[in-house]
Amino acid sequence: MKSYLIGIAGGTGSGKTMFAQLLAERFKQLVMIVPMDMYYKDQSALPLRERLEKNMDNPEAFDISLLVEHLHQLVLGREISQPIYDFSTHSRVKNTRVGSRPVIIVEGLLAFALKQLRDLYDLRIYLTVDDDVRLARRILRDLEEKRSKTLEGAIGQYLSSARPMHRVFVEPQKDFADIIIPWENETQEAIETVSARIFTFLYAVRQTSTLHGC
Repeated sequence: MKSYLIGIAGGTGSGKTMFAQLLAERFKQLVMIVPMDMYYKDQSALPLRERLEKNMDNPEAFDISLLVEHLHQLVLGREISQPIYDFSTHSRVKNTRVGSRPVIIVEGLLAFALKQLRDLYDLRIYLTVDDDVRLARRILRDLEEKRSKTLEGAIGQYLSSARPMHRVFVEPQKDFADIIIPWENETQEAIETVSARIFTFLYAVRQTSTLHGC
């Protein structure tokens, strides 16, 4: 059987990475996470100042065609050469070989904003969190990961690109979600709900393998 593909979308700072990691911990070696952030377009040809001014909250900032191609390969059980994106320099630094797993989770700001991407998923999850909480989380992340050099820069980027792009591209993804989860309190119940879907898929895989004598 093909891998079970899950998309997790939501605004900046909504906890997508943590949600995906908690699911992966439940199923150990059966789950792999594909961070959409790794598929930002390489900007190494541009001066650093121009890289810092780029709108990273827009679908055009991502190499969607490469991400779609890689997901097609992973779903079929094949390895990919996944890009590694360096946020301190806003450029790709290398690729790494990644193998497939029975369950694949794609987590990202615009995980199903575009049709060619969202049509691939077996399950689409959208996380909602209050704007003020997301802002605080984003600022802390940008400073810790050196996506912004200063506090002023992190706030400025949020106001100039993240907030307006959230309204245009991110929030409308709710319309395509199978499950919408309030994730402010990071409740265990939400993890249990999605885990049940994954258990159902893995059980079906096991039953099919048994019938075919695998």
